[in-house]
Amino acid sequence: MKNDLSCDVVKDLLPSYIDELTSADSNKAVGEHLSKCESCREAYKAMCPDKESAETNIQKEVDYLKSIKKKNGKTIRTAVLWTVGSLLVAFAVFISTMLFIVGKPVNGYTDRPAVTEKDGILYLEFHNPNSAYSYAHWKIDYAYPSGGKGYEQSCNVKISARAPMRSFFYPSGDNVIKIDLTDVDSVSFMGFLLWQDGLIIRPEAEQIFSHQRPYAGSAPDMGFVLGALKLPSKDATSSIQSDSEPYGWTIHYKQPLNAIDEFQVTQNAPIILALVDNLGEFGFTYPDGNGGEIEHRFSVDDANELLPKLYDEYNQKNGTDWEPLDSIKDYTDSIYYFQQLLDVLDY
Repeated sequence: MKNDLSCDVVKDLLPSYIDELTSADSNKAVGEHLSKCESCREAYKAMCPDKESAETNIQKEVDYLKSIKKKNGKTIRTAVLWTVGSLLVAFAVFISTMLFIVGKPVNGYTDRPAVTEKDGILYLEFHNPNSAYSYAHWKIDYAYPSGGKGYEQSCNVKISARAPMRSFFYPSGDNVIKIDLTDVDSVSFMGFLLWQDGLIIRPEAEQIFSHQRPYAGSAPDMGFVLGALKLPSKDATSSIQSDSEPYGWTIHYKQPLNAIDEFQVTQNAPIILALVDNLGEFGFTYPDGNGGEIEHRFSVDDANELLPKLYDEYNQKNGTDWEPLDSIKDYTDSIYYFQQLLDVLDY
């Protein structure tokens, strides 16, 4: 029964209410009305056998309603506190699980392993210098071509791991993984290529490879490229020729270069031409000590002409059968060929 009874309805119910013939819901509704309505309360008192009994009954109803309200309020507060507490505990468990059990994905570039190859086995030595994290959840996938194993025997090995915080669950940050290279084309860790067709991809190659630039457009861009290379640490300025092709870039050293310095810059020339897409010529100058200037220049054609000779020398020395690409510009198409270029340059 609704609690918003009219006075007429309440007065009709009073005789049954006094004789305790009404239901519990009706009693509650009438009691609420009486506690608020003076007119109906007076009518109730007039019908009761004695005034004291009427007042006592009304007070009982009022006290009952107050106790119900108080009890309900306490129940609601308790439920809210339990809900909030449960959510906080669940959140703490979730965070702890993510930090100490699941962990974050390992960074394949900064956390790359030391790689060595011996007798057809590739050794990957992982050492985490960060004392706060470990390595865990290792996964090694042998990805075969679409035909599956047996259709094509070669495969690509993909290794992944996660880094939970160190605890008694995962106390160590070190690991050694051995990969049998039989019928393996490549090995990668967290998306970064470590080995392909007998060639180990070194971290330096990844670093320099990431410094590619599409244009020889500004000194800051060229400075970004220089920052990844092994060049003499001498004062120098640079100039860019971008009015017409071949676009050129020249480093002007302010001090004379010795034979080692000159070799170092010369060794970098093919790499610079490969890294900057539209660069057609690279050069450097330095004072000769007699008031004059010595200048060296290298073009894309010069690099392309030099590559077959460098490959022949490297193959003879290392027993490989590598072949040069058509152009120095092709070496930044993949990290594999870029590592080849660094190896034949003895970089």
